[in-house]
Amino acid sequence: MSINNYNLGRDVINTEVLTKTNYEITSATAAQERNINSFVMEATSTGFLVNAKGTTTSTPLSSAFRNISNYFFSSSAANRIPVAQNNVATTGISRVITIGRTTADDAILSGSVTAEFSFGANADKVIIDQPEQSISGAVGRTGDLVEKSDTTNVVGTVFYDTGTMVFHGGDDSRNTNFLINSASGFLFGPGATAGNVAINKVSFISLNMLKRSVFFTRAFNQEFNYTNNPTAIANASLGSISSNLTGNPTTFITTIGLYNSNNDLLAVAKTAPPVKKDFDTEKIFAVRLQY
Repeated sequence: MSINNYNLGRDVINTEVLTKTNYEITSATAAQERNINSFVMEATSTGFLVNAKGTTTSTPLSSAFRNISNYFFSSSAANRIPVAQNNVATTGISRVITIGRTTADDAILSGSVTAEFSFGANADKVIIDQPEQSISGAVGRTGDLVEKSDTTNVVGTVFYDTGTMVFHGGDDSRNTNFLINSASGFLFGPGATAGNVAINKVSFISLNMLKRSVFFTRAFNQEFNYTNNPTAIANASLGSISSNLTGNPTTFITTIGLYNSNNDLLAVAKTAPPVKKDFDTEKIFAVRLQY
């Protein structure tokens, strides 16, 4: 085995491959298939969450509220979160859509969210996202959820990197109030019955980000021409090679290993087929890593 050092400015290329997938969820069944859930959370409720198909789970509303208020909003105000449209008043109730990692992949594309809701008999209230211009805090990129027909009506926050939409605001006068009683629910399905909040449709684009690095490994004409097999050593103390292997040495390169600065093996690449190497040739291998 022989080792060459990389010139990171010359021998390594780093790229990023971005894959986008469009999703449109129009039913409870489609939501479940994509691991998308909706629920009401309430600071003091002893009730239970209701999933996208309308069946109950064993997670208390108050437990979910504490988790989201503390993690996403860093709330210390008696387990309350800011109201979306003013960030001064606080609320002890809100509604959430969570998108599972298998569907969201690495993130939700900012600016791609569109959701349609019904509030009782008031149907087809369209909400979109408006991305913030900078990343703030440990929760990553966020955006406002606003009414499409009046973007000053802020009804919630989308957390792109976790695939979470929290609806913690709204306007009664515009029939977009997500802070009404938890008994009104928050379910996927077309239309809505009196007093209920229904998710008619939600669409978004998920992002899958793959990093790729190409390491150009060079075997120059004077290098890698002798075997490293210990049976080829004629004199171990001198390190001399058997005379019958020195006249016109030829090797076959089969494996390339990538090491860090501590000589820890990080990756192994195999050639197919083995590559012949002698003093009359130079070889360049492009080792591609994807992660």
